[in-house]
Amino acid sequence: MTLKPLDVLRKGLRILQTQVKVRKKEIQARLAEKRSISSQEEKWLDNEANLTDEQQVLEALKKASDYERGLSQLDEVKKGVVRKL
Repeated sequence: MTLKPLDVLRKGLRILQTQVKVRKKEIQARLAEKRSISSQEEKWLDNEANLTDEQQVLEALKKASDYERGLSQLDEVKKGVVRKL
């Protein structure tokens, strides 16, 4: 059975969330212990570890009347998020 595009994106988001979760937990534990983190780790927490954009794109596509129409209405940045997932 072939997966629908939204199902593929949901699966991609779950995989990404799993990958981010472990590293994020380690960094946040060090912060909770008042230990320092590198500027690279801080940047990662603010950007790659923040999955808000991915979640918003998925929600926008779920609300669209159909997937192709919703996809065509996304800007290039959001289309990049779709490719990432």
